[in-house]
Amino acid sequence: MANLDELMQVKGTIAAVRFREDGSLAQQVGDISSANADLASDMCSATNQLMQQEADLFAAYSGMRGWTPPEGWAMHGDEYSIWALGEFACIVRNAEVSYNELYRVLNHLAHY
Repeated sequence: MANLDELMQVKGTIAAVRFREDGSLAQQVGDISSANADLASDMCSATNQLMQQEADLFAAYSGMRGWTPPEGWAMHGDEYSIWALGEFACIVRNAEVSYNELYRVLNHLAHY
């Protein structure tokens, strides 16, 4: 079983969640309340579904291959970002995180 603690080892990571397709929370670590972890799980599941629709539309309209199924997504804010890949998501401080390292660990977990 993949371990969210690997994400917490990436400098700048505040919290991480593992979520199910239905939006329910499977696992949480880090500085996040249970209520916020539940909300994050629901939001991440909904965004995964939206990204699937967008990837399907983009592939259909552009005629380009390789867009679906989408692997993940990121939302970048001024101070914090959330990155999701598969059923895993983490919240990071932008000024501290190495996005290359974060992607490497997320990719490992998502394809474990």
